[in-house]
Amino acid sequence: MKKLMRILVPVDGSPASDEAVRLASTLAALSGAVLDVLHVSYFDSETDALEVSWLPESVTAPTGPVTQALFDRAKELVDEGVTAEYHRCTGTPADVILSFAKDHDVDFIVMGSRRMDALHAALLGSVSKAVLDGAVCPVTVVKEQSS
Repeated sequence: MKKLMRILVPVDGSPASDEAVRLASTLAALSGAVLDVLHVSYFDSETDALEVSWLPESVTAPTGPVTQALFDRAKELVDEGVTAEYHRCTGTPADVILSFAKDHDVDFIVMGSRRMDALHAALLGSVSKAVLDGAVCPVTVVKEQSS
């Protein structure tokens, strides 16, 4: 196996995402890899046209404060001494994660997976499954723990 140089951990604020950050941080500490923390939002006010949006403000509002809160949380979970870089992108999460991994020569992806019932999985799809299917590097999925 080649040496890990870059580890990508997408974050969404879920408990499984926090666990993924912890695991990715440990791997980065052990290997000396750079940890790329990525948050992907579907929309923000910059993605819409100048006319009034058909989407509610709760969806299209600037995502900066939400993203910053997610990054602040991730910073608390990253081991001291790990070099971490923080990235925000807009788009379809699985597509953006896969593009980011390719464009940044990511060697390993660690991501959380939310538990979904069959209906939600069929309607929304699974980001972690799409990344597993499309990634050209190893992927570890951290499942959300049941209560």
